[in-house]
Amino acid sequence: MKSALVTIVFLFFTILNVSASSEQEAYFPSHCSNFGDKVSYSFTSCINSNFRRAEFEVPNLFLQYCSNFGDDLSFSFESCVNNNFRRIESELGMFLSHCMNIGRGVSYSFVSCVNRNFSDISYELRKQEQ
Repeated sequence: MKSALVTIVFLFFTILNVSASSEQEAYFPSHCSNFGDKVSYSFTSCINSNFRRAEFEVPNLFLQYCSNFGDDLSFSFESCVNNNFRRIESELGMFLSHCMNIGRGVSYSFVSCVNRNFSDISYELRKQEQ
């Protein structure tokens, strides 16, 4: 009986330890997609969510919230995103691409660049943890 109780307590603390360590996972940003010619709210939210997660991972990192108004990708949104990437570059000592939007709406090159930068940030953070 005492042995069974010890086993149950051991299992309880093992499960508790595993769940606590899983909360401290490495930074894995979401892949941000925009469908159609107009800037979707989900696309801008995804980018801002990835920046928020990066702030939690990097001490002393303060990033701007980037807002886009209208159906086209605004220059102010593009600049905000790139400024946040520059801040991350500076804190992590790495290089990230400058993301430019081509034309109106959201260009494939901008979407690809943003996602590649987030992937590079994730890789750099995992590399620094080792």
